[in-house]
Formats: sequence, C-alpha cells, structure tokens
Amino acid sequence: MKRFIVCAFLATQLFACASLEPLRQQVTSGSFVGNSERILAVKHWSLMGRLSVRNKKESWLTSLSWKHKDSINQLTLSTLLGGIVATLAYSKEGVWVSDSDGNMHEASSAELHSMLGYSPPLRHLHFWITGVPNPNLMIENEASNSLGVHSFKQDGWDVKLERFNFFADVFLPTRVTLFKDELKIKLVVDEWSM
Repeated sequence: MKRFIVCAFLATQLFACASLEPLRQQVTSGSFVGNSERILAVKHWSLMGRLSVRNKKESWLTSLSWKHKDSINQLTLSTLLGGIVATLAYSKEGVWVSDSDGNMHEASSAELHSMLGYSPPLRHLHFWITGVPNPNLMIENEASNSLGVHSFKQDGWDVKLERFNFFADVFLPTRVTLFKDELKIKLVVDEWSM
C-alpha cells in the first residue's frame, strides 16, 4: 500500500509538470475563407492577453482585456500587476477614453495619438485580432505558409497572424503582429471567450 501511495504521488507530480498544448491546426487559404465567414457572424467575443508596442524611441508592454459586442469595442490596458492604465472604447461613432477618475470622454484622433505616441488602426483592429482582414478594404500581399502563418497588408499595415487555435467552431490567432513604418504592435491572446 505504501508503494502504491508513493507511485501515485510521483505520477501526480509528473502530470502536474506536464502542460497540454492547445489544438493547433494548419490554416490554409481555403480554410481561411470559410473561417472568415464564421468569424464575421460572431457578434460578441472577449479576450485576455498582452499588448506590446515598439517604435524607434521606446517600447512598452501591458496586459489587455478586450470586449467586443456588436460594433462596440472596449479595451482595458493594465500593468502586469493589475493596475488599470487606460480604458478605451470605440465604434463607428467615435473613440472614448477614461480619465484618471474613470469618466469616459470622447477623444479625437490627435488626442489619441498624443496619449499613445502613435495612431492605432482602430478601424481594422477588431477584424485583424480575430484573424480576418477588414472586408471593406482591399487585401495586398496575402500569403500563408506551411507553419500556419497568414499575412497580408491593408491600409499601409503589414499584418501577420500566427498560432491559430480552434475555439467555438472557428480558428482564431493567438499572436497578431502589426508593422507600419517604424512601429511594431504585437498582441498575444492568452484566452478567447465567445
């Protein structure tokens, strides 16, 4: 009996150290088209992850909570210790940011650029984070490779989608990298909810 308990304890310790890899499947151009249609039909989703931004002068990293409901997106940026840095909400009607008291006010493109140090591609970001090119714009240089990396260019931004996982009947990227001029934005998704 003592030997069984020791063996069971050792087995649990071995399994506790093992991590299960999420299902990663290759996304080809053909599956991407069908996948895009299913993703565009989803009206509510949320994610938890990390956002890093790097330009010629500086770089920073923040935690990201993103909720998408119909055409409204709410992003909460926080420190790695959980303190909220900023809350941003946007839709076709405009962009709103929170002040230090948590009150939301409308922000112009110039104000947003001044706050962040760059102009984020908000019109496209909710498409790109789900692995879909903006359907209202032309797609340039679209390519996929055997490692499941999908890339394209829209509105002057180079978009690289990687590490697709299967969630709720759709393939979603868990890493999105955006490049424009000397700016690099990387979003890493730790958790999707639909």
